[in-house]
Amino acid sequence: MAENKEDFGEKTEEPSLYRIEEFRRKGEVASSKELINVLVLSATVFTLGLSIVFIFETLHEYVTYLYSLEPTKSYSESALKAILSRTVSTALYCVAPIFIVSACVGVLSNVMQIGFLFSPEVLELKWERLNPIAGAKRLISIRSLVEALKGIFKFTIVISIVYYFISDQLGSYQGFLHMTTMGAFIHGRNILMQMALSLVLGMVLVALGDFAYQKMSYRKKLMMTKDEVKRETKEKEGNPEVKQRIRTIQREMAQRRMMADVPTADAIITNPTHLSVAIRYNAENMVSPQVIAKGGDHMAMRIREIARQHHIPIVENIPLARSLYKTVKLGESVPTAMYKAVAEILAFAYKLKRKEQAVSLG
Repeated sequence: MAENKEDFGEKTEEPSLYRIEEFRRKGEVASSKELINVLVLSATVFTLGLSIVFIFETLHEYVTYLYSLEPTKSYSESALKAILSRTVSTALYCVAPIFIVSACVGVLSNVMQIGFLFSPEVLELKWERLNPIAGAKRLISIRSLVEALKGIFKFTIVISIVYYFISDQLGSYQGFLHMTTMGAFIHGRNILMQMALSLVLGMVLVALGDFAYQKMSYRKKLMMTKDEVKRETKEKEGNPEVKQRIRTIQREMAQRRMMADVPTADAIITNPTHLSVAIRYNAENMVSPQVIAKGGDHMAMRIREIARQHHIPIVENIPLARSLYKTVKLGESVPTAMYKAVAEILAFAYKLKRKEQAVSLG
């Protein structure tokens, strides 16, 4: 009896779709901050490397402009506004490109990991977050230990790389005295860029390790006990809203998988506006052509958009499109009665592709 209770307390079961969606709704998703940080750092270093000469020239012009001003002269309000405007515009010219690129990369890297997600529950004030006992438990958790080790590892990498570059380049610093201003600047830039790239590579190792850990930790957190599975099954059986939500999630996932297959299609058959059917044929592993995607109205339009992006031929055939849409399920082969019509469309599609390849090669 004790063994059974123990089994029910162990998280041995794979998470259900409902549990995954519930965690996501609460804002609990697998996301690596280190991966975001390293991508933002890479973008910053890359943008700085491209724009550093421009920044130097802009600052040089600004300093020259300041030196041209007479310190003893009293300036009018309009002249002071012009000086302030020049100062602000110089700062924006230097900082804006780096800030914009870094911000965009930060947002995109977050979206790539978790998609577009807004969770009001994350913003809610909860007692658990203010509870000092719960806070103390978090401090001595495995996660906090991992964070501490990660911090030590990052600190070690940074110190090691900076020390290496300073000691390695120590002899060359005296050479700055014999260089022109621009020459010294370019030499210094090269050293700093090498150091920055080395730091980025070091942080990439940390980010990859953190990404793997976050995925593994999140997966472990999602796992369910047998008791949780039983309770969830009971709730689903008695809750039509939950059933409907699960069906919606399953349908959305199926649609996403279907749309991901559209770029592999050989041709799209339309009626021409309300229906779209994507077909594919591979003589090596298919007995006959298969329907890999289909949709009506908005879905049909989306299939055609993806087809145009991937240069897949779109052929109008109203009766065939209707027949395939109504009678053939996703992943099923085309019925024998439709072979001839589909074969003609595939032949046309292959001919069109060969023409495009010939033009691109020519």
